[in-house]
Amino acid sequence: MNAPKRTVLFDLHQKLGARMTVFGGFEMPVSYSGIIEEHLAVRNSAGIFDLSHMGEFELSGPHALATLERAFTNSASRLKLGQAQYTIMCAEDGGTIDDLIVYRLEPERYMLCVNASNIEADREWLVELNGGRAKFEDVSDATALIAVQGPVAVAILATLADFPIADLPRNGICGGEVAGIACLAARTGYTGEDGFELFVDNDGARELFEAILEMGAAANAKPIGLGARDTLRLEAGLPLYGHELDRNTSPLEAGLATFVKLGRDFVGSAALTAQRDNGLKKKLIGLQTDDGKMVARQGYRIFRNGDEAGVVTSGTFAPSIQRPIAMAYLNSADGKNTAAVGESIEVEIRNRKTRATIVRRPFYRRDQVHAASTASV
Repeated sequence: MNAPKRTVLFDLHQKLGARMTVFGGFEMPVSYSGIIEEHLAVRNSAGIFDLSHMGEFELSGPHALATLERAFTNSASRLKLGQAQYTIMCAEDGGTIDDLIVYRLEPERYMLCVNASNIEADREWLVELNGGRAKFEDVSDATALIAVQGPVAVAILATLADFPIADLPRNGICGGEVAGIACLAARTGYTGEDGFELFVDNDGARELFEAILEMGAAANAKPIGLGARDTLRLEAGLPLYGHELDRNTSPLEAGLATFVKLGRDFVGSAALTAQRDNGLKKKLIGLQTDDGKMVARQGYRIFRNGDEAGVVTSGTFAPSIQRPIAMAYLNSADGKNTAAVGESIEVEIRNRKTRATIVRRPFYRRDQVHAASTASV
């Protein structure tokens, strides 16, 4: 087994007292001051994340768009300059190879941000599919990625940027300097909050991370580890590869039909069209256990009318809304999944069946939390 890799910020994480773990082949911080404290810092102020384990590819040239159109479920032809787009890469059978974001940097130049655990597989798949027609570069090892997420993220970065970063639209990307460091700033994220993801050369990553921490200290902004990143994305109802998405699951089954533009000839389009027309074998649902202390974890079985009917993919106690939440796949024998919000089912937790209710995703909505907070003042 290969030794885990380290991001360029590893020494800084140690200095900040991070507890480390291996994720996606990298030694990454799980938490610094505690998962709940870090989670609430992102909800109430801002958090700074090291995402440098993620992979970055570039495709350029006159044939770049054709490769993207063939490779992905969403249509990159819809991207204007300076825009980002969430998309999925599928196998011929419709199973998910990876989910990722595509950025259009120049008329014929695109950047892809892919999951850390899939860098090698994605690279091989895309190189083969591209067939040498477009210029392909894997810039993962030279690129660091720092995310700043939360309600005061804009204010923090606006004081450091030499360009009007606050004016960047959602899913926009542009170049400039932040804290004197050249970077690409994308208004994207994985927390359910407003914020930015900053792509920077490795040499400038530590200086940039420390400058953002220093500027955010007065607002109680904190460094955030993978533990809180997971609870944040779960509250926002966002899928994670290896949990809600994998080679045996299609984006339609994962509730991502919005990002699947059928009627185009991309890899997996025929299989996905057949799924749409014939019905899905399973459907991703949100769950809330009726017992406020019982958390349904990944791998726990779910039951419907006494019969085993699916499995939990992710679960946690949600710090923002103070209740257990989970996502799960509910099976359908006839392709017709009639699961309805408010329906009661059961989850097997510690060998005991516990009542749970199907609920809407996302579980957390900023407007609801703010309304509740204002009412309690």
